[in-house]
Order: sequence, then C-alpha cells, then structure tokens
Amino acid sequence: MRLPESLRRLRNRLAGREPNIEDERLFALFRNRVELKKELTALDDDRHRLLDRLKLQEGATMRVEEQMASLEQYLGRPDEGYKSLAYFRLKALWRITCKRLEQFGAELARQQKDRERKSQLAEFERARRERVALMERELIEARVLDEQLHAEQKLARLKLASLKGFWNYFRRRGLLDAIQARELRIVAAAGQIETLVTQVQAIQSEPPPLFEGLSVDGRRAVNLAVIGYAELLCDRLAPGGLAELARQSTLKRVFDASYGTQQECQALMQQASQAVVDIERMSEDLAGIKARSDRLRGAVVYRSPEETVPNANSIVPADANAGTRRMAPNVLLDEYWEIHSALVR
Repeated sequence: MRLPESLRRLRNRLAGREPNIEDERLFALFRNRVELKKELTALDDDRHRLLDRLKLQEGATMRVEEQMASLEQYLGRPDEGYKSLAYFRLKALWRITCKRLEQFGAELARQQKDRERKSQLAEFERARRERVALMERELIEARVLDEQLHAEQKLARLKLASLKGFWNYFRRRGLLDAIQARELRIVAAAGQIETLVTQVQAIQSEPPPLFEGLSVDGRRAVNLAVIGYAELLCDRLAPGGLAELARQSTLKRVFDASYGTQQECQALMQQASQAVVDIERMSEDLAGIKARSDRLRGAVVYRSPEETVPNANSIVPADANAGTRRMAPNVLLDEYWEIHSALVR
C-alpha cells in the first residue's frame, strides 16, 4: 500500500466519510499483521529465555554427573569406604537435628500466635463491652427522660381539659404552648433512643480485628527460645564432639573428611547412630529452655527496635558441660542446625 493512499484514507476518516468495504478489509489486515508481529516477538523472546535456561540446566547436570563419577571412584577404594560412611552418617545426624529445631520453632511460633490472637480478641471484647455499657447507660437515661416527658405531657393534657370557662383563656394558651414545646422534646428523645439503640447494635455486630502477625516482642521471644533450644541440642551432642563433627560435614566435601582408622570410623558411626535415635526420642526440656532464654534476654542486643533476630556477637554462650573441655559454641554465629531457617522475622 502506497503512503499517499494511506493518507487519503486517513483524511476521509477525519472528514467523517464512511470507508468502503475494501478499505475496512485492508485496515483489518494491517491490524492483524501488527498483532502477529508482536506475538512473534514475544515467542522469540520466550524461546531465547528457554534456551538460556536449558544451557544452565545442562551445565548443572554435567557438574552433578562429574561429581557422581568422582564419588563412585572414591567409594570404590576400600580404605575410603568407612570414612565415607561415617561422613554421611554425620550429615544424617545434622539433617535430623535441623529438622527437630525447625519443628520446635514452628510449633513455638504457632503457640505464640495463638496466645497473641486470644489476647487481641480478649482486649477487643473488653473494649466492646465497655463501649456497649456506656451506650446502654446513655440509653437508660434517654428512656427515663422519655417516660418523664410522657408523664408530664399526660398531666398537662389532663390539666388543660379541666380548665373551662373564658376566664381560663390565657392559662389554657400558656399550657398549650408548654404542651407543644414538650412534644418537640418528646420527638427529640424518641430520636435519641432510636439512635442509641442503632449504635448499640452496630457495636455488638462489629467483627473482630484481623490478626496482622506476631508482634516484635513475640517474635523475639520465639527466637530466643529457638536459640536456647539450639544450645541444648549442642549440649546433647557435645560428648565425643559430635555437634562440631556434624557441622563440619556440611562445610567440607567427603573427599576432605578424615576420621581416623577403620575402627575409629566404626565407633563414630555407632555413636552418630545412637545420637540420631536420642534426638528423635528426646523430649523438650522446657525449664532448661526457659532458663537459657532468660539468660539470653538479659544479654542480647538488637540492631534496631524493629529487629527480631539478635546480633550474633551479643550472644554469650552458655557454660560448657562439666564433662567436656570444649567451649560452648555461639549457635547463631556458627549457624548450628541451620538456625536461621527456624527463626521468625
């Protein structure tokens, strides 16, 4: 289509002239062509994006295959087998302990949320009862006033009916004015009663507020308990250095691990297996966790009033067990049991 022809059609449209069927068909084809070009461009962009993702996935798959091949060759050596078994047993211990800490944190957060929600609802109900009581006192006063006005109006009408004769004309006139004024007050009192009744019903039907999540103090309390529980898990696994060995299994590859002779590896595997059973069966020492939380609460520092995770450097580790010479670890600084995954923010 030539440009002058396009301009001519545009001029005809601006002039209010109806285009013919052929012009309409050409315009429809032109619009369809533009839309198809847009869709083609979008599909081409998606194709390039998927090709990039495919290349990344192929690279990741290749790296995993290389690691598996290296691991197969490594495990094929008899002298490395026991060390590898001990290494993966320690990793299993780490995963189970991490899961235990995460479950503890989730349950504690749920309980704290329930407590705060119940407290919020109780406060809402208390405030609502106070507002309803205040309105009901005003309603009682309004009804008393309404009854008093009706009684006065009844007496005034009886008195008006008793005033006969022309000599009571001015008295009747004054009494009629008082009756009319009191009638206005009666109407106003009835309107006030209706308004107060509506307000009481509106207050009683108000829905409770939405729960916007744990408060800063609530999240801090949960996090301190999680840190205390992580310290308790470290104490449980302190004998034989199991806690530190499990942590080291996440920081180094199996090729770099070393646990001594075959007999030492077997002893370590037995110890780690027993620790797994103990961790799975252990019950929470709530009194011990509370004591640790209280100790932490008096020492930790937060970076800001809204921060819920304490500064790791402000945590003073608990004293080491009497049966060990190891210093108790700073579980938050050393990231024991993937503690940051169990903390609430």
